[in-house]
Amino acid sequence: MSVAAKRRETEVFSLAFLDCICCGFGAVLLVFILSISQKINIDKTDVDELKARVDQMKRDVNLSQAEIDRLAKILAAAQLELEDENSKNNRDQLKLTDRQRELLLMLQQTGAMKDALDRLLGEKKALPTEDHAPIPIPNVDRRQYLTGVKLHGEFVVFLVRASGSMLDETIEGATNRLTDPDVKKREAPKWRRTIHALQWMIASLDPATRFQIFFYNDETTCVLENRADEWFSTTDKKTVGEIVKRLDTVVPQGGANLERAFTTVRYLPKLPDSIVLFTDGLPTRSDSLPFDGDVGPEQRIRFFEVAKTQLPPHIPVSTILFPFSGDPAGPAIFWELANATRGALVSPSKSWPDT
Repeated sequence: MSVAAKRRETEVFSLAFLDCICCGFGAVLLVFILSISQKINIDKTDVDELKARVDQMKRDVNLSQAEIDRLAKILAAAQLELEDENSKNNRDQLKLTDRQRELLLMLQQTGAMKDALDRLLGEKKALPTEDHAPIPIPNVDRRQYLTGVKLHGEFVVFLVRASGSMLDETIEGATNRLTDPDVKKREAPKWRRTIHALQWMIASLDPATRFQIFFYNDETTCVLENRADEWFSTTDKKTVGEIVKRLDTVVPQGGANLERAFTTVRYLPKLPDSIVLFTDGLPTRSDSLPFDGDVGPEQRIRFFEVAKTQLPPHIPVSTILFPFSGDPAGPAIFWELANATRGALVSPSKSWPDT
């Protein structure tokens, strides 16, 4: 065997085998390159989608922040309004001024003085030098001197409280009478004195003076239904007779809304020259300040202050204040009203107006 023959026998790979190896390697490279390109496209799609989602979330966050800012502004405004209301309530509480407190203290010391006055009036009645007039309504000048109420002016309004408190001079007594039938309520001594005082006031009017009468409790009603816009005269005997009959049918009941009564007077077609108020204390109801529960002295003072704002300006208000043990602040407050309007305040004895 020759040397050339030996060399040919030791060659393991031929040219055809190397070609196959190269082709296979090239195919693998081609597949790899194509896969990489497709993955790049897929990754690019995912990135774009994520960017879009991120942008949407940013927009949602901006909208949420705007809503939070709006709510924060509303909350700040509500807090300011609450502070204003609290400040207003504090100012209302301060309406019990030092002057009023002093008047309340003075009021507690007047019991003995009123008893002494009743004694003196009784002694005056027993004097032999004074004769009673033989008519139901005694001498007008003497009675006006006693009351201090001057019924001058062309138009006079009488406001008469007809609440449950007008049944008796004490809370306990008035409460006990609330269950009485209407006929007994109309005959309650305190209410009869109120009606007699009103009749005397009407009889003492000058013939040229016109008058109107309103009763107030929870509501305000005219003495003659459907005639609230009219003015009556003592020379009209028929109308006066109707009024007298109507006075005997009124039944005291419910609370006392003085704000509504003053508002009724304020919107009369013709304003009066003077107002005469028959009452036994401060109001227990108010349209502007609704209140649930037991009404205490401070609430009643606030109800009165609100009611006073409805009074027409420049009209004297005189108050005939009948006694009631459950309202110690009443006399002081009504004294201030009389002083402010150039009216009068009278707290009559039990025998007035019969003596």
